[in-house]
Amino acid sequence: MDMLMELEIKNFALIDHLHIRFDDGLNILTGETGVGKSIIINAIKLTLGERADKDHIRSKGENTYLQSVFLKNPLVEDLLTSLGLNTDEEIIVLSRELLKSGRSVSRINGSIVTNTTVKNLADNLIDIHGQHNHQSLLNKQNHIDILDDYAGEEMKSLRKDFLTHYEEFQMLQQEKNNLSIDDRDRERQIDLLRFHIEEIESAELKDGEEEVLMQDYNVLANSEKIYEVMGKGYENLYNLRNANSVMDLVSKTVEEFHTVDKFDPQIKNFSNQLEEIQFQLEDVSREIRQYFENIEFPTEDLDRLNQRIAYINDMKRKYGPSIEDVLTYYQKSKEELDGLINSKERIEKISKKLQKKSEVLNSLASALHKRRVETAKILEKKVSSTLQELNIPHGSFKVAIASKDGEDLNLIQSFNRKGFDAVEFLIKTNPGEVPKSLAKIASGGEISRVMLALKSLLADIDKISCMIFDEIDTGISGETANLVGDKLEGISTNRQVICITHLPQIAARGSLHYKIYKETHRGHNTTYLQELGNDGRIEEIGRLLGGTSTAITLKHAEELLKIRS
Repeated sequence: MDMLMELEIKNFALIDHLHIRFDDGLNILTGETGVGKSIIINAIKLTLGERADKDHIRSKGENTYLQSVFLKNPLVEDLLTSLGLNTDEEIIVLSRELLKSGRSVSRINGSIVTNTTVKNLADNLIDIHGQHNHQSLLNKQNHIDILDDYAGEEMKSLRKDFLTHYEEFQMLQQEKNNLSIDDRDRERQIDLLRFHIEEIESAELKDGEEEVLMQDYNVLANSEKIYEVMGKGYENLYNLRNANSVMDLVSKTVEEFHTVDKFDPQIKNFSNQLEEIQFQLEDVSREIRQYFENIEFPTEDLDRLNQRIAYINDMKRKYGPSIEDVLTYYQKSKEELDGLINSKERIEKISKKLQKKSEVLNSLASALHKRRVETAKILEKKVSSTLQELNIPHGSFKVAIASKDGEDLNLIQSFNRKGFDAVEFLIKTNPGEVPKSLAKIASGGEISRVMLALKSLLADIDKISCMIFDEIDTGISGETANLVGDKLEGISTNRQVICITHLPQIAARGSLHYKIYKETHRGHNTTYLQELGNDGRIEEIGRLLGGTSTAITLKHAEELLKIRS
């Protein structure tokens, strides 16, 4: 059986350092109001991926460290293997470090993971019930999920299948809606798209055209300056009339080197290099002369370039920041135009797909409805029986299922992601009454017992072997407390239960009992945990019985423990 074996807490809220071990039966946590009982549960939740807050960090300049150790179960082992986190160990170590910066680091078996991964794992490890669950039970929007959870894997598979088809139906419907415009709007859109397409086609735009145009424009716009510079450059390099041209100076230098290069191989090398420079100068000078002689000043070409650039800028202003964007818009417009021209035909095709999809949805929704009706009868009987065991002798639990007529395909719009059913839990606590909404009739104690009944039944379905109850005993006392204690003890025979309680009748049933208490040192409160032996349990249960331990309460506590031993 998978279970929570250990919990370690460092520098968290009122806790400096605690190390807690748990048994596989009924683990009891008790303590006076305000000592920090819920801190223990919050620490467990944080290791399971719940949202963290830097305010949780105890003011000691250190980070918070939390660690919970679980025994594996097959579901978790498969998930760990898929994540590459499985080990040969029989345990799973979940840890969370809360940093003073507000960030946190989660780990599984020492490997850093996301909180989403931890939460997915936690769903197969543990079920925690707290006060917020009471409120969720009063919200009828949650009832359909509770019923479907009890229906088991078949229902889970059906809902997944239905949701896939439902989302596909919604996408088809949206596509149809986008196409379903009146004829006048369609014609207006067609005319506008045709105008845009024809205008872009007439522009004959090409990718990279702007760069070529700008290069030509820059040459023409600066042609006089270019002519002047090229002429002077040629004059300096090669002009035979210029005795001090670069070419003339290099030639003279080569001739002089030749007179002495036979005396030294290194000078010969210099001569050869200078000759190469001489040849290169001749080539580049010739090219410069050709370029210089062909320079023209055609103002009509410059005007043409200006007009083309202005025209392209106008296209970009209308259809996109670049030629590429304009051409992309052109392609999309052609596709949209084609879609509008053929929209009637497309609408007919989509309508046929919607018809087939709606038939599938109706079939699946009917299967969901049938399974819910079958499950509701079983759940009604079992919850009613459990409520009677928990001292609601006339308790009757009902599951109301309201649905649309699944045979009418026109009602497909009334579907939601869970089918066409609306589910609400009703309860009757007194004879002669009609079942009413939980929110209208149930007291806090009755809600606690309904939740306990549902949790105990759902635990048999989801195979989770560790359950935590944070004050499930709200609003109950006396004989009812005894019966709730019996139920918790019964649940703990085949799964681990951890229970925070203020009732002695429940505390007396624990196989392991911790007392949580608080002490003040140098103006700072610190929460501690003490595992209680028999004498300690007598004293603590006596306190729960009467607020303070007296001879009478201690005797009563001893009797409670003897009855449960």
